[in-house]
Amino acid sequence: MISLGLNETLSYILINDKEVKKFTRDEFEKVSLLDPMSEDRNTLRYTLITSLYKIYEYNIAHGNKDISIFEIGKGFFKKDEEYGEEQKLCMLMTGEFITGINEKKNVDFFVIKGVAEELLNSLGYENRYSFVLPKDPIKELHPGQTAEIIVNRKKGWHFRKAISRNYKRRCICM
Repeated sequence: MISLGLNETLSYILINDKEVKKFTRDEFEKVSLLDPMSEDRNTLRYTLITSLYKIYEYNIAHGNKDISIFEIGKGFFKKDEEYGEEQKLCMLMTGEFITGINEKKNVDFFVIKGVAEELLNSLGYENRYSFVLPKDPIKELHPGQTAEIIVNRKKGWHFRKAISRNYKRRCICM
């Protein structure tokens, strides 16, 4: 991911319990702390998007408009009285993306799709994935600009366009 021009981030795994069900349709129970130090960080995250979105908002508030970040981390859940964790990858891009020496391109759906294709190809999934419109879109996301990645005929990742309510800017997530 770094060789594709993105910066790696590490974020908190603890989030507010009101945010744990955002950016997903999956059915799971949240994993809350019994004695949190703060109500702002009282639940383990399920998706990395909420954490990257906070990093995005922080950067925008401090004048950084060109953001290309990713994180590889864990999401936590409880299903049928069993606790679990999954390794996840998330990318978030907005503003301009450097494509070469003195070359920049405004981030759009197709820029992050190209990064995802490069990643999938380098992982050995060439010609075994496709991008399709989701049948049941996620409510926090732009309904016409979301896609699911099908890998080996199984639903895999999602592309998402999110709008920052505070800054009126869009960012693309995967």
